[in-house]
Amino acid sequence: MDHDALRQARRSVLQALWRDKLHVEKNALERSPAEVSARYAHVWEPAQLWLEALEALPLGLLRLWAEEPRGHLVFTSQPSGYAPGALTWQGQPLEGVCWLSLADVRHNSRRAMRTTLALLDHLLGSRAVPEGPWFSQGAGCTPRLRSVAERFVALYALGYGAEELEAVDARSYLSHTLELYLTLPQRLNVLAPQVYRLYRSTLMREAWWPAATATRTPG
Repeated sequence: MDHDALRQARRSVLQALWRDKLHVEKNALERSPAEVSARYAHVWEPAQLWLEALEALPLGLLRLWAEEPRGHLVFTSQPSGYAPGALTWQGQPLEGVCWLSLADVRHNSRRAMRTTLALLDHLLGSRAVPEGPWFSQGAGCTPRLRSVAERFVALYALGYGAEELEAVDARSYLSHTLELYLTLPQRLNVLAPQVYRLYRSTLMREAWWPAATATRTPG
């Protein structure tokens, strides 16, 4: 796929995510601290800013996410966090919800990205089935994803960079290292070079994704 085609495909997938997966809580601005709400021109601005942040992710990963029924981002005045399972939000049924604090989107993008990556961890592991395994546990919703997940688990056991990244378990190790790959890749290459190389050759490589998502487990 040439550069223009890739850009057009990415734009199309991001539009699908915007339409189907991004939601903004009513009165989120009013319920946020004044120093947070004053930084936004309107209630949808945090979602717009975060959609731009998602452009850093590979097209294949974004496409897998867009095609799955689970995995929603809700922009809220409440603390950020990922909640597997089904719920009703403002009268709408949602499953696999990542809550993103407006304060984090503006002032702590690292925390907001790590929370988003926690959702993707579960999505890659089992398509975010409520009781399903996570990628960071060695699971994958396709054979190729499972193979990479198993390699990740083996690297996590080595512990490179875990203390510096304040990663206390496999899930936080995945979200913290992936976030670092997206923001300061050379820093990750210093702290955990094998993890860096794994991401560079698989999850963060555009050309890797078409074959990786050809077959998915039921969910």
